[in-house]
Amino acid sequence: MDRKNWTLNSTETPPTKEFLDEVRSDDATWILTSAFIIFTMQAGFGLLESGMVSRKNEASIMVKNAVDVIYGGLAYWLFGFALSFGVSEQGNAFCGLGNFMTDADESDMGQVFSKYFFQLSFATTATTIVSGAMAERTNLKAYTLYSFINTLTYSFPAHWIWDDNGWLRKMGAVDIAGCGAVHLVGGVSGLVATLMLKPRTGRFDANSPRKEMASPTNVLLGTFMLWWGWLGFNCGSTFGISGMKWKLASRAAVVTINGSVGGGILGMIYSYICFKNKLNIPIFVTGILAGSSA
Repeated sequence: MDRKNWTLNSTETPPTKEFLDEVRSDDATWILTSAFIIFTMQAGFGLLESGMVSRKNEASIMVKNAVDVIYGGLAYWLFGFALSFGVSEQGNAFCGLGNFMTDADESDMGQVFSKYFFQLSFATTATTIVSGAMAERTNLKAYTLYSFINTLTYSFPAHWIWDDNGWLRKMGAVDIAGCGAVHLVGGVSGLVATLMLKPRTGRFDANSPRKEMASPTNVLLGTFMLWWGWLGFNCGSTFGISGMKWKLASRAAVVTINGSVGGGILGMIYSYICFKNKLNIPIFVTGILAGSSA
């Protein structure tokens, strides 16, 4: 398909292969700014999760979100980027090789480093998604090991979908903003962690006192930060604004905000129906966030 003839209303798959991989100098600001916005999602997840748990575990949750960046960032710098987008001839459909420790020649430094930092923000997001599923049931040492390993786990699906040699890419799979490589990886990891760790003590015991949220205000503040972050997440996935990329970014912004609006409305209606005309904050914010990432 000729990219010049593609429009926002086209029913054909947008031209993502070469078009979205091209990084020009005038795209750098967009890419890096989007990555900075995505990075703030760590604070959003931290506030959301710390507000949901009991007061004694608030600080622990925030520390674990910082660990996601520290040790997840180390893993991605050492091995993750190479496994996802390494350009060595030894790379294959399963994983890439090369660019270990984010090595790059001066000639392609801008291309490699901008892609590295943007993908790092995706990798840490895929890891921190699981933090809430493991809340109040994991010690710091075990979580640190998880952060390192899960970042490497993310690297393989990222290669399959977004690298030219990835087997899913060759089959025609299109994943602009990480529904598979980020959200599916984080969701499956969270499910496995939940099954392994079991529910929190007394969670489903009718005789146990109900644990109140530590801070509903933090939950809502974290939701706003994640809302902002997902706009950067989805719009920044165009990987630039040159050519037609700004049109795709504009479309992503509208779809993201409409999705969050619909999710928030549904969450509010469900809350009032199931909780006797009372707004349940966890259900309300879950609707907003689910709509933003759907």
